[in-house]
Amino acid sequence: MIRQRVPVLAAALALHCAALAFLPIPAHAVGLSQLYDEALSNDAQLQSARAAFAANSEELPLARAKLLPQVSASLTANRQSTDFGGGFPASYGNSNGYVISLTQPLIHVDTWYGYAQGKLAVDSAQASFGAARQDLIVRLGQAYFDALASQDNLAIVRSQKASIAQQLESARHSFEVGNTTITDTNEAQAKYDQAISQEIAAQNDLAVKLAALQQIVGHPVEHVDGLAAGAPLPPPVPADINQWVDTASDANHQVVLKQISLANAQRETSKAKAGHLPTVDLVASRSRSSLGAAGAGNFGGNFGGGFGSGANTPAPGTPALAAELGNLGSSYTNSTIGVQVTIPIFAGGATQSRVRQTRALEDQAAADLDTARRNAALSARQAFLGVVSGLAQVHALQTAERSANTSLESNLLGYQVGVRINIDVLNAQDQLFSARRDLAKAHYDTLINSLKLKASTANLTDQDVLQMSALLSPVDDGSLTALPQVPTVPHPGVAAKGAAGKLGRRAMPNAAAVQ
Repeated sequence: MIRQRVPVLAAALALHCAALAFLPIPAHAVGLSQLYDEALSNDAQLQSARAAFAANSEELPLARAKLLPQVSASLTANRQSTDFGGGFPASYGNSNGYVISLTQPLIHVDTWYGYAQGKLAVDSAQASFGAARQDLIVRLGQAYFDALASQDNLAIVRSQKASIAQQLESARHSFEVGNTTITDTNEAQAKYDQAISQEIAAQNDLAVKLAALQQIVGHPVEHVDGLAAGAPLPPPVPADINQWVDTASDANHQVVLKQISLANAQRETSKAKAGHLPTVDLVASRSRSSLGAAGAGNFGGNFGGGFGSGANTPAPGTPALAAELGNLGSSYTNSTIGVQVTIPIFAGGATQSRVRQTRALEDQAAADLDTARRNAALSARQAFLGVVSGLAQVHALQTAERSANTSLESNLLGYQVGVRINIDVLNAQDQLFSARRDLAKAHYDTLINSLKLKASTANLTDQDVLQMSALLSPVDDGSLTALPQVPTVPHPGVAAKGAAGKLGRRAMPNAAAVQ
């Protein structure tokens, strides 16, 4: 007679469905667009790039300042005291003055090249910050979908573990009633132990992936939104790979930066050559110096009647006369304006050495530009092929999932009527869950490659983040964890007859009763 497995299997599957119902459903999941808004404010790499952009933007005002007038002023104030000795009173006085100078560069060829380099520095800062913005989108997308893949994998592993547990219980019950050997139980137990190990590894992997996401957004993330059921994956537009490669070779941010570096190196060479040329400046200055009145004690009392009375007038050259003259004070003003020409004659060979150095750096910049073009073309090609092959892989894995689902249904039915053993069902479950895991991963890899493809051509914007976020929805593990329903078999004999029709005549001998 045919083994009575139907009630046992039905009970096991009922328990399995109940276990799936109580699987933890992630709460408070966050979407890609929300995390991107937070990353714009919290990502350390972007903050560093923003500060670098602000700093490098000042290169142009600094270069312009060297072309504008340079004005300086200085003030002096002194107090002077002279002791003549010999009983004569000390002489003292104050002096002060100021100097204002102006220099206006007229001909400084090297300074004009420096001004051009200042403009290039601003262009480079803008390109660098644009690259940092795109890099943030790619890094966030990579971390997000890596976390989502790990999240899906954990849900699949837990569902698989629950399925194996029910299959193990069914095998134990069948062994207890004598319908099967201990082999089925041992095989199911081995699969269950392996599932426990896989669950631990999946939990650890999810924690690591969420930590990587936290590093970008600046706060812990517990769960992320999943891909909506039936969400369409956009194909690359245009569909010609050569157009993407050509655009990337010219517009890629790294290519633009290397182009700016080459232009800057060329101007540095011209700037070095300008070291042989004279410089011309307009110079002007105005200065004023004042010597205040000096005192020399009671000068008039000592000499009777005071200076200029005709009596007791100090003799020329005496200290008393010097002191008296100091009382008069003095001041003068000086103004100059002219053109200053500086002609370099010999600098020890430094100018020629600098020219040779800058030419070598110019060759290096040209080689770096060529490397950047090749890397950009390769990145665009790899990303384009990744999107195209990803779309094809998704289609193939969808077919594989349907086939695996059908295979599991057949094995479940065969297990009911005795033509399949426990390990066949377990292997069919493995195949189905593996196909679902690979299908989910293929979806995410395709989306990541689409981000990289646009980034390779410097066309990745905030709008792309919003469009990709529209493909996501709150987490629903139903499509990942659902298993085929086992057909209801009204009677073992009828089940065997129906199964024979589905499994083919070659399966009928295996359906014979085991006495």
